[in-house]
Amino acid sequence: MRSRDVGLLGLGALCAVALSIGAGGCQPEGNTGVPGGPGGPGGTTGQGGSGAGASSGDGSGAGEPGTATTGSAGGDEGGGGTGEPPPPARVATIEEITTGAVARDTVVELKGVVAMSQKFFIDDTRSGACLWGVFLSSPDLTETTANSGILAVSRSEASTDENGDPVCPSLESASAGDPFPDDVAPGDVLDIVGETTYFSSSSCSDACGDLVCDPPETAESCKQDCGASPELVGQSAVGQYQVEWIKSATRTGHVEAPKPHVLTAEEAMKLSSPTETDFFHAWGGVKVRLEGAFAPVLRTNAMGEDVVVGSYGNIHLDGGPVQVGDKIYYIGGAQTACHKGPIYSNIDVVFSRVDGFVYNNFCIWSLQPANKCTDLDPPSEDCVADGLMCL
Repeated sequence: MRSRDVGLLGLGALCAVALSIGAGGCQPEGNTGVPGGPGGPGGTTGQGGSGAGASSGDGSGAGEPGTATTGSAGGDEGGGGTGEPPPPARVATIEEITTGAVARDTVVELKGVVAMSQKFFIDDTRSGACLWGVFLSSPDLTETTANSGILAVSRSEASTDENGDPVCPSLESASAGDPFPDDVAPGDVLDIVGETTYFSSSSCSDACGDLVCDPPETAESCKQDCGASPELVGQSAVGQYQVEWIKSATRTGHVEAPKPHVLTAEEAMKLSSPTETDFFHAWGGVKVRLEGAFAPVLRTNAMGEDVVVGSYGNIHLDGGPVQVGDKIYYIGGAQTACHKGPIYSNIDVVFSRVDGFVYNNFCIWSLQPANKCTDLDPPSEDCVADGLMCL
């Protein structure tokens, strides 16, 4: 049985609430009032002034050095450091970082790691930095494993518009200006120097035990609805390991990227729970696969119609639910379909496979595909209609 969102919101209210009930049409340019991530404001103008960073919220959070000792906490808080010159980089592995063997706020060098995604826009900060992400994997793997993946966050300086607001370049048409090659692609072998951080935020509160409801509720109704409404997606206070403050990213070769690990039924259930700390520490940043038969939890748009794709390009799969987003491939104001949100007009669609990165996006652990044509089965309808195979 499908569950659905009930009630009808006006279009303005619908588009103002991140991840709330809605239609794919509520992924507009200029979501300027939506938080970009826990602990800090969202992109004010996004990529090229389009608000691209607000498409799915900010799943990384990245701050300024010297303002926190526990790593990145979103917005401009985090990054570690004391203003002193950084120590020499310590050679480390992704597994050492994600298991806590290497302390947070340590300058590390990762040798021979494998890019698992293209570069994507995360957010801009209050200080005017543009944040960019690339998912990385441990080397020499044929299939991803626990603790083998991590998100690397780099930054460049934003320009300003006529109002003095930060403007980040659109990856569709301009160089990001950060240390990662603009054309970095899955399978690229990289040597990375950066700093270990841990993305967490006090704004991912525990208004419903360890759970916050989406859409936002009063504390009292949240406590009632969290246990009673399966379509409500829980926000999580569990953080994610990252490598941030990237100082250099040198491409040294290219290999076949490892295949995504197929989640067991038990692992898939943990993915849909916001309180599985051990699971998210092990699988955060790793590309995985859901296989089976997954119907979408239908949303109700402003016209009262049932839709598969909700606001900000999110699809919620029944049986958890698991949120599937478009954070990696979406670019606000995109000219090509590869960078636009997914399209599913058939509300009876059933997904047999979803590949995506386990990612804490706007306080919600979700799956984030890198490609709407190859990471989803069936693919987005414009892939089939236009013969589109995005790279």
